[in-house]
Amino acid sequence: MGAALEGVRILDLTQTLAGPYGSMILGDLGAEVIKIEPPGRRQIVEGGTTFKGESVHFLAINRNKKSVTLNLKAQKGKEIFYDLTRKADVVFDNYRAGVLERLGIDYGSLKSVNPRIICCSVTGFGSTGPYRDRPAYDLLIQAISGGMSITGEPPPARAGLPIADLCGAMFAAHGIIAALYSRERTGVGQRVEISLLDGQIALLTYCVPDYFISGKTVGPVGVGQRADPIYRMFKTKDDRIVIAIAPGARFWENLCKALDCEELATDPRFESFAKRRENGEELASIIQETLLGKSAEEWLERLIKEGVPAGPINTLDEALNNPQVLHQKMVVPVDYVLGGQIKLAGNPIKMSGAEPVFKSPPTFGQHTEEVLSQLLRYSEARIVELRREKVI
Repeated sequence: MGAALEGVRILDLTQTLAGPYGSMILGDLGAEVIKIEPPGRRQIVEGGTTFKGESVHFLAINRNKKSVTLNLKAQKGKEIFYDLTRKADVVFDNYRAGVLERLGIDYGSLKSVNPRIICCSVTGFGSTGPYRDRPAYDLLIQAISGGMSITGEPPPARAGLPIADLCGAMFAAHGIIAALYSRERTGVGQRVEISLLDGQIALLTYCVPDYFISGKTVGPVGVGQRADPIYRMFKTKDDRIVIAIAPGARFWENLCKALDCEELATDPRFESFAKRRENGEELASIIQETLLGKSAEEWLERLIKEGVPAGPINTLDEALNNPQVLHQKMVVPVDYVLGGQIKLAGNPIKMSGAEPVFKSPPTFGQHTEEVLSQLLRYSEARIVELRREKVI
């Protein structure tokens, strides 16, 4: 079997993080992703680590793509883009609202060129509404969505990962795949729109009905702050660990055994989950005092042996060398086109029909001539002229 999205061609106009991460997911699944970049200078996040002169931020989210430089503000550049659209399945962007219309490459314009085209746009707040024209960054979206208000000790705190951007990218990939499936049945394309704010509100899940039914806002949830007395972080003699016994779980007696505190299992104060929650701080204090008697390694060995959900709070280097992470091929070596090898985060989607292939992120404009000559059949003379005119 071929790759799941083999034969799907995506014109990728996205920049920074929210869009490129989404198009990379589709590239990992076999789509041909042609990254359209403005001539002159690659648009990347400034600063940070580099490899062979390229930002690792760019390398992390642009594997399995081809790079074509194209000036969309020039009429000839726009005409080339229309030619590419005729041979594409998807146009993917994360421009601010109104930019596509000004460039003449909005869905209304492109569907007249190719009725089967699917256009996906990722915006901060959506293409309509009172926040339509506001600039949007991950931090801002996390704050406005309410997520920051329930994160941290004490809150508010920004999540360590740019979850608004990454979540928006994943929803965009889902939307594109759904639109492709719909087109198989209907024969026509459509517009897909993802708002980063919408994505974060969607992640609130159970907080939404809880608020509307109870009338109360959710309190702060950090690793050491939670209403559930044993779904939190604890200190040991030398480090910190987490124990995660959720409501209705069967692990309470196992925990008591692992801690050599079997008497707690029958203590009237803690005999049910409701009682344990009612007397939560008292119970958490008893567990905390007990855990201070041994090292994290000793406690985790005992807890895991008894089947208690528990684990270390890994640093990044510990997580990326974790045997389960490595077994799942979530750290993948990729040969870089300029030489050397880079290690990137793998793709979590495992499919029985195909193994993902991870190709090098492209250098700036690496595939411009290849795409124009092989896909669009432009002559060498025409390509030389386009380059002279700085259209490519």
